[in-house]
Amino acid sequence: MEQMTHSARVGYAIAFVVGLIVLTIALLLWQHFGMDTVLELSVANGRQLGVTALDDRPQQGESVAKLTRSADALVLDCDLRPTFRLPYCGYQFSLSRDDKGIDLSKFDAISFDLDYQGPGKHLLRFFLHDFEPGRSTLQDFMSQKISEVHIFDFPRQGTVKIPVTLLRTAPWWIDIRNTPLLNNEMRIDNVTAVDLLIGAPETIGQHHVTLRSIKFHGKLIRQNNLLLILVAIWIVCALAWLANAVMRYRAQLRSTSSRLALLSQVNSALELETRELAGQVYFDSLTGALNREGLRDGLINKWQYKGSHSEPMAVLFIDLDHFKRVNDTHGHATGDEVLRTFAVSVQRDIRTTDKLVRWGGEEFLIICLGTDGVAAQGLAEKLRVAMQGQVWPCGLQMTASFGVTTLQAGEDIGEAIKRADGALYSAKASGRNCVQSA
Repeated sequence: MEQMTHSARVGYAIAFVVGLIVLTIALLLWQHFGMDTVLELSVANGRQLGVTALDDRPQQGESVAKLTRSADALVLDCDLRPTFRLPYCGYQFSLSRDDKGIDLSKFDAISFDLDYQGPGKHLLRFFLHDFEPGRSTLQDFMSQKISEVHIFDFPRQGTVKIPVTLLRTAPWWIDIRNTPLLNNEMRIDNVTAVDLLIGAPETIGQHHVTLRSIKFHGKLIRQNNLLLILVAIWIVCALAWLANAVMRYRAQLRSTSSRLALLSQVNSALELETRELAGQVYFDSLTGALNREGLRDGLINKWQYKGSHSEPMAVLFIDLDHFKRVNDTHGHATGDEVLRTFAVSVQRDIRTTDKLVRWGGEEFLIICLGTDGVAAQGLAEKLRVAMQGQVWPCGLQMTASFGVTTLQAGEDIGEAIKRADGALYSAKASGRNCVQSA
């Protein structure tokens, strides 16, 4: 009887696992080929949303924009004049008249369907205004966080589709608002207005734009969210099976010492796995370096208040030279291997107290505690020279540019990072493969 019960349990477990596999595959296929959702801005809802023409006259420019509606398009005629530093005309869609905007973070791509006639290379500038409770106010329109993307050489006719990941918080808005480093992340979860602008100093003249639609494309369930849901289902089922197994083992081994040893091992394994999973969120999965979240939680929290540090600290900003050429010529797999090789070599040459951070793409930071400017300059030069002797994938010869600075007394660490970035820019402007200090 016990043997039959065990066989039945095995049969049920196999059937349940097969069912989970089928469910997982079905949901992934549905997400890939279906689950589409689209938000459209066009002449059909332009009156309802409130679409208006924009030009640079409020900034003492002289460009003149005129908006008319046809049966299927919003037509913009623009007399672009050179009076303003960056002349422009464009459309503005008002999505909200109060602080309750539209959550666009669930969308993955944006498409523009328009015809563009006008002199010069066509440049589109796209802006999203996001109302942030506690930071934005209805009285000050510029207090809303502005995310932007520039599309160069837009074709005269047709549709262009771009990923939402190209959007970034507008640098000029950051400078105007003087926002802290921790508040500079791109947000589009409460968008109240959408702007589409044309114009550049080299495109002075008459422009004619026929906008049929701006569409935001997404999925009812985003791929990452669906994967998290599926992983959660599998984990819950695995934990349920584990819990059931533990209960059966406890019933069988209640009077033996091996029962306690087994439970202790299971608990230790689960605690170790929990600690490992909790730590992974702070590290870049490709290079093993800290990510921005790791830097923010591990370092910035300690030095974010002015005057809170008493020992010297140096910041090294590093950019791999011509990295885009590696991806374009040898492929992204080789580019990933270059990033891993670089991270391993740097970790080998810095102290255990120094922190390597992947800032984004091919950019890295090194935070050196207890290090003054002279020592930081020497470390940067040492790392730069070491790259020449490093063996790189595909026989590549890789170099890097370095920007170095030290945290000044009473200074926010975000200001030091910005200054190191400026030094890095100087190094790149000086021909790359060099070290500049600020």
